[in-house]
Amino acid sequence: MININLLEAPSNTELEVKEINAGMMAKKRLISMGVHPGDTLIKYNGSLWGPVLIKNTTLNSTKIAIGKRLAAKILVGYEKA
Repeated sequence: MININLLEAPSNTELEVKEINAGMMAKKRLISMGVHPGDTLIKYNGSLWGPVLIKNTTLNSTKIAIGKRLAAKILVGYEKA
């Protein structure tokens, strides 16, 4: 399993949230949006501009958009094919 931050992770791949390397307020914001360590996410876009679109498949949530700075603080793991 490869660990990388969400911003650099490949698109359309199942990603497991390993750790959130952010301050208390950023962690609270992510948890309130439904992003928790141990959850499985799918990242939808890999563009260089705009927010990062993700969906939490563990909670079967809707798509949410998070900023690039916040996405860079989420450590995820994925299986390389």
